[in-house]
Amino acid sequence: MMKKELTFRAGRLKSAVWLMFLSPALRLIPARTARLCGKSMWISVIWSVPILLLYVLFLRRLTTSADDGEGLASLIIRCLGEKGGRIIAAVFGVWFVVYCGFTLRAGAGRMITTVYPGASPAVFIAVTAGLAFIASLGSEQRLMRCAGLIVPPVAAVLIFVLICACPSVDIDCLLPLSAYDVLYSSRGALAAADAAVLPLYLSLFLAGGKGERTEGGFVLVIAMTALAFWINICIAGSFGAELTARLTQPFFVLVRNIVLFHTVERLEAVVVSLWVFSDFMLTSVCLFASSSIFRLCMGKRCGYEGERAFDVNNGRWVIWLCALFAAVFALVFAPTQDSLILWSEKLIPYTNLLLAFAVLPLVYLIGRFRKAV
Repeated sequence: MMKKELTFRAGRLKSAVWLMFLSPALRLIPARTARLCGKSMWISVIWSVPILLLYVLFLRRLTTSADDGEGLASLIIRCLGEKGGRIIAAVFGVWFVVYCGFTLRAGAGRMITTVYPGASPAVFIAVTAGLAFIASLGSEQRLMRCAGLIVPPVAAVLIFVLICACPSVDIDCLLPLSAYDVLYSSRGALAAADAAVLPLYLSLFLAGGKGERTEGGFVLVIAMTALAFWINICIAGSFGAELTARLTQPFFVLVRNIVLFHTVERLEAVVVSLWVFSDFMLTSVCLFASSSIFRLCMGKRCGYEGERAFDVNNGRWVIWLCALFAAVFALVFAPTQDSLILWSEKLIPYTNLLLAFAVLPLVYLIGRFRKAV
């Protein structure tokens, strides 16, 4: 019975990771790989598979010595010691607040460019931030259960859209490819890996049993990259790499062009609205993880212990502060579409890759040297 329950909880965690992956994947992968790789953009995702599989293996090694209920923030403090560990853990806490604000602004931008042209992002930011804040006041298990309920309808709609888009794929936009094109497509590997790697390590900052952390991680990576591969084929085959590189939201333009039975069209409003769930899950987990990190750094008990929703004792006032900073940051950091593109394609991805592929491995090496893990 215990093993069955553990597997069920692990399945919920993987559902949350997959759902969080959708938000950056649809925003980043098609357009960035088109600009980096040209016609070979559709196979660029394949180059990210070994990178992500090795990263899952690294995360598994990193969390091997974790106790039940110990999150990655506690492991960082154990590896680096009390003073240095708290500083680096706080860096991740700040990063998750910033990424939460960025996700709020990017989600609002998607709604404006696809469904509500000319609208103010403030309304969309406030609504999503409010819902994420309320969700972060509860337990991580509640968030995982919510993800388990959301994933099936979102996955069904996504698969339906991609199946409907397949007939419009022009094989001439995909082939032929030379050996040089195949090699050149490796330039998009990090662009694809960037979208998947943050949900992978972000999930480890949630307090949970060891068996939940990396169980099924390899299968999850294959599922995420296979989905990104299919999306890239549909977009590249429908628009070509040159046009895709110029589009702000190529996936939702693809949805806009789908016509069912020669009568039903303009499905993008429904599909875009469903993607609010991905933004909601990503922002909620970021708020929960960042507030838990800051409480841990202050010497408080992190996580959820059955407190009332608006109880601010035991450092729970930090949740309110993190949500406020994320919302304010979302409102002020990218006032124009050009500045949002700069953050989306340069500042945020490079910071994410630095933390994932440099800081966390360095923490692990120091922990091994100090025999802390």
